[in-house]
Amino acid sequence: MTGPFIWWHSQYDDQVHAFPLAQITQVGRGMLAARCTHSAHRDLIVDTADGMRCFRCVLLVNCPESPARATPIW
Repeated sequence: MTGPFIWWHSQYDDQVHAFPLAQITQVGRGMLAARCTHSAHRDLIVDTADGMRCFRCVLLVNCPESPARATPIW
């Protein structure tokens, strides 16, 4: 999965994950997969970055291999 990413809250595990923006804009897609491979049904994803960020997503999005896609974590 490549960026850009958007940070959204998953009610499935109550964490904020990095979801690929291209995936979110696909109409009719029921399941969304985060950068860390966490997946949840679209109905369980909330359009907010409020909450605890998934540590694995933070590491994967901010990895040195992809500095152009780096997102500040605070």
